[in-house]
Amino acid sequence: MEETDVSTLYSAATEALVSETSATSTFEKMISVAYSHSTPETFEKEVKETEKIIKKEFDIGAMPGSWRSAKAVIQGAMKLGIGLIDDNGKYCGKTYLQSKIKEMKIDKKEPMTDEKYAQKVIDLLIKVPDDIDGIRVYTLVKDFLYGK
Repeated sequence: MEETDVSTLYSAATEALVSETSATSTFEKMISVAYSHSTPETFEKEVKETEKIIKKEFDIGAMPGSWRSAKAVIQGAMKLGIGLIDDNGKYCGKTYLQSKIKEMKIDKKEPMTDEKYAQKVIDLLIKVPDDIDGIRVYTLVKDFLYGK
């Protein structure tokens, strides 16, 4: 891992710890590091290493929301092959990338057939959580399907 990547990610992480209002700065720093990598895997590895350092140094269990959000958007974009640079050579904004990710997920979603939907319902009924009365659920489903 390059020293500049470590210091940039470290800086972004500590800013995220200090204030949620630094979300824009956190995102900008993280995307600059992400752009310097050729693969999502190498970026993900560096992010994880930085998180380990921050969690240990600051004795925290989870990274701040602004960090997690930036990471999710950037990693999602990279995995889907969405470019991180716009036509003007500037880093894409978080909202833009979120929209692109959403578009790509919608495009790839295939329509659900009756059989797939029925199987999904059956799978849910088979796995009724212990804290829910399974017999009551089955009764309600039966009543709905066949009437009382």
